[in-house]
Amino acid sequence: MQINLNGTFDLNADLTKTFAFLTDPKKLSTCIQELKETKFIDDRNFETVLTIRIGPIPGNFSAKCNIDPTPPDTIKLTIEGSGTGSSMHLALSLKLTKKTEKITSVAWSASTEIGGIVSGLGETVLRELSSSKIEEIISAVRTKVPQ
Repeated sequence: MQINLNGTFDLNADLTKTFAFLTDPKKLSTCIQELKETKFIDDRNFETVLTIRIGPIPGNFSAKCNIDPTPPDTIKLTIEGSGTGSSMHLALSLKLTKKTEKITSVAWSASTEIGGIVSGLGETVLRELSSSKIEEIISAVRTKVPQ
């Protein structure tokens, strides 16, 4: 099952600081709340195990993450993972735009391919879950990007 989402949000930080934060695996990973463990491979790749709760059922999900920056304003993230009898491939694109000297606008689009047991929950449930998780990450990014 494929789910596509997109949106925009503003950050109270200049474009340079925003780009630096979003392309640093150690900083970016702090914005994912359910991380159980993280292994940093290099300055663009990390592996993680996180707990995902779908309804009353929690499960562990292992993922490999790659950050592909194109300075000064474009970032592509690829996440491949599996767990709880399911698999996921996420391609996320971020386009940063200088709105003012101290505000950066982030336009994002995500394409997720979900397979296995979780895909049986249906598109509506998975779309709502995905949107909720994205909002959690955006909220964390807003508080953690240095101003």
